Amino acid sequence: MYQLRDIKSTVQQTADAIAAALKLEVEIADADLIRIAGTGKYRKLCNRPLDDGFVYRHVMKTGIPVIIDNPGFNDLCQPCVKRGKCLEFYEVAMPIRAQDQIIGTIGLLSFDEEQTERLKENRDSLLRFLEKMAVLLVGKVVEHYQNRERELLTSQLLTVLNLLHDGILLVNNEKQVTHYNTLAAKLLDIEEGQQPGLTQLLDEKRFWKSVVQGEGFSGQAKGKRVATQLYCNVVPINKKGTIEGAVITLRDVQQIKNIVKEATVNEIETSFSEIIGSSAKMAELKKIALQVAPTNATLLIQGESGTGKELLARAIHQSSKRKGHAFIALNCGAIPENLLESELFGYEEGAFTGARRGGKLGKFELAHQGTIFLDEIGDMSLHLQVKLLRVLQERRVERIGSTRSIPVDVRVLAATNRDLEKMVAAGEFREDLFYRLNVIPLTIPPLRERMDDIPTLIRFYLEHYSELTGKEVKGISPEAEEVLVKYSWPGNVRELGNVIEYCVTMAPGEWITPEVLPQRLKTERKSDAQDLSLNLRALERQAIMKALALAIADGHKEDAARILGISRATLYRKIKEYNINENITYA
Repeated sequence: MYQLRDIKSTVQQTADAIAAALKLEVEIADADLIRIAGTGKYRKLCNRPLDDGFVYRHVMKTGIPVIIDNPGFNDLCQPCVKRGKCLEFYEVAMPIRAQDQIIGTIGLLSFDEEQTERLKENRDSLLRFLEKMAVLLVGKVVEHYQNRERELLTSQLLTVLNLLHDGILLVNNEKQVTHYNTLAAKLLDIEEGQQPGLTQLLDEKRFWKSVVQGEGFSGQAKGKRVATQLYCNVVPINKKGTIEGAVITLRDVQQIKNIVKEATVNEIETSFSEIIGSSAKMAELKKIALQVAPTNATLLIQGESGTGKELLARAIHQSSKRKGHAFIALNCGAIPENLLESELFGYEEGAFTGARRGGKLGKFELAHQGTIFLDEIGDMSLHLQVKLLRVLQERRVERIGSTRSIPVDVRVLAATNRDLEKMVAAGEFREDLFYRLNVIPLTIPPLRERMDDIPTLIRFYLEHYSELTGKEVKGISPEAEEVLVKYSWPGNVRELGNVIEYCVTMAPGEWITPEVLPQRLKTERKSDAQDLSLNLRALERQAIMKALALAIADGHKEDAARILGISRATLYRKIKEYNINENITYA
């Protein structure tokens, strides 16, 4: 609701102007019958309630002007204590209407015959004049409220802008900075209260062309007052086809690199303890990997698909001196050749059709001081192999479309599921790059060559997917585990994890039984050479599990040793060797 008291000085000036023009006394009251302004003897009574404001109350209630030619005897004066002895000779009261609200009253008062005659003779013109004065006051109070709302909105916007993690500049069509937030002032060294020209702050030539054409821009720009490289997003302000200026967001390029580093470092909290497996081959692999992890040596990780090459690479990075910096992974086989080069090395603006304005940082630059993991390196074209070799030799990258090389401090870990030596012999992979990558080779054995790890992996994935799906699956029956141990696992650990996830999801009860397993596992037919039933260790483990199951069913676990024809000490040694839980029961 509008309040006359908010423009008190203006109201008083208006009262003085009316009194001077009409040679009459004036008082102006608000909607609460508080005298806001007054002349003559009423000036000293401002800011006080009108105890005898019965006429004004009536005017504000009805919204109709009132003329009292017999003050003290009019019907509206009946409740007044001064009835019959009022000092006023004549009174005119005009409501002050703001839209559908009555926010006050203007009163004209005479205290002698001369003033009264003047009022009577000019009554109609005085009413019109008071009406104009009321409109003037309404305009002033509305303007005050609009200004206050604008100031509030501006304050809110500035507060929001100062909370943003980007610097913000508002620029008019003459390249004059009109507004900026605190971070922009810090990035560009703008002193408080300044409104400098854009050309004083940034090298704006490239992106201002886009603004003039009504197009956005994203890319790098140099600061002029501060020797720093900034990443800018520029959006033109288009008002009915006319460019009125632009909004520019700013971020320090180094800050972007730090954000990438933080994001990637947080994702790679992978230690060697998270690589499941205690078989002889896995123990030897972990030993070598732990030995070379603290060095800066280039590593080539080989292994079939699904063996966990990236997991090993992350563990190596986490155990190195570079663990506080970025780990950037790139699958060379998943990106088209024409895009892979720009992903690796970046590009400058205008380097090719469709290139982003301002260019783009490559993965090698993002991995500076950290590690880059090049998965499926065997799928890289010979053309890119030459460029990669040069980067490995010189430790510098050159963006597409640039003549400037950029130094990078990056450790390279490469991986492949292909036989690179055969590819070298066939001319499909450069021999010099192979030897450059193969400084320290690491080979992850396929799951079929480390069958002892399968029970441990089963229990790990059972616990993981039970928690993930919210299902209480307690374990796996010996018969179902036997099927999993006999399977050849062409998809390796990834396939095993997928199978356990399927079983946990589909299990009707608390145990995984053979009926729950995917059909392909139960119907697999292997050649005699591949038949796992001929594996003595597998046969021995299965026999122990069956004997334990029978003994548990009869209530005498020690009978398992008798069933197997071995001593109890040998049984317990074998249980430990094969990682068998002898206390498990099956529903």
